[in-house]
Amino acid sequence: MKSPSGFFFNFKMMKKYICFALCVAFVSCQQTTTVNDVTSDEKLDSTLVLTHKIDSLNTLISNDSLNAVLYFERAGLHMKARSLELGVSDLKRAVQLDSVNANYWLKLGVLHYAMQQSRYARDYWEKCSNLDADNIDCRLNLAEMYLAVGELKRGQKKLNEVLDFDPKNSSALFLTGNYALMEEDTIKAMKYIQAAINEDQDLFKAYDQMGVLYSAKRDLLALDYFNAALRLKPYRYDVHYKVGMFYQSLRAFDEAVQAYERALEVNPDHKTSLHNIAVIAIFTGDHRKAVTYFTKAVAVDASYLEAYFGRAYAYELMGDLVKSESDYRTSLMLDPAYLPSMDGLERIEGLK
Repeated sequence: MKSPSGFFFNFKMMKKYICFALCVAFVSCQQTTTVNDVTSDEKLDSTLVLTHKIDSLNTLISNDSLNAVLYFERAGLHMKARSLELGVSDLKRAVQLDSVNANYWLKLGVLHYAMQQSRYARDYWEKCSNLDADNIDCRLNLAEMYLAVGELKRGQKKLNEVLDFDPKNSSALFLTGNYALMEEDTIKAMKYIQAAINEDQDLFKAYDQMGVLYSAKRDLLALDYFNAALRLKPYRYDVHYKVGMFYQSLRAFDEAVQAYERALEVNPDHKTSLHNIAVIAIFTGDHRKAVTYFTKAVAVDASYLEAYFGRAYAYELMGDLVKSESDYRTSLMLDPAYLPSMDGLERIEGLK
């Protein structure tokens, strides 16, 4: 039976990948759950320590209410405690008391960005840049934000200011590579991202991105970059997944499955790894395994359209038309215009 349209993975998703961390200094964020997460007791201890430090600063501020440094320090503690509004209040008091301290404006911008108030963040970072011609962090933050919203000329201007001051700044080199990607200049992008790696061998996101770029070229160098990224952050299941996608694009199915299984060891609920193992099982004729893994994917996400479709197709190949029809219909409940499932139902009707 000819494979239905829409079943195979679209590897074009690999051709362009822009990875930039929009969470910057003073606010910690991590996309994926790590194997090094702290325990509840450790979190409790950390909370108690923060509370004690805040109480100590409260006492100091009550005795010296015009000290901008104390408000700035307390703002940092509030932000660590995720009390963002209190952090904003303290930072605003700090800049009110010392309006020429560029670092205060920098942190105020970071806080507003964390609160998804990008317009305020932009204004505060611009203020920081104007106050301190040598402040790199404000310019890098602006460049990241302008990249995110597609204001490339403004962002590149900020990066050029950084590189004029510090030509080997790895963050600026990395972001310049990302700007080149936005302009679809892959050669320039790879040149600058590699330059960033040359300046900072611990720049995880650069290795990760180079892996994706070489994956789009189906170049085995992709694996070297992904492996370098994993040496820095072995808990990043998304990188294992990208390794699997690369092998799958080469039809190296055994290696692809092994990579997806490594992703699942870190994150057992990674639905696309489950889905892709099922897809490979279809390719290799192991329809029962395909059903098993599509079912696992559905268990993780009950609205996973592609998993219902994939399981329907696996049942169809096994000759179980009742279950196949049921899954095709379920997928169409999720998306009534999903053509692969419409075609599948038509085939089922023709086999009855």
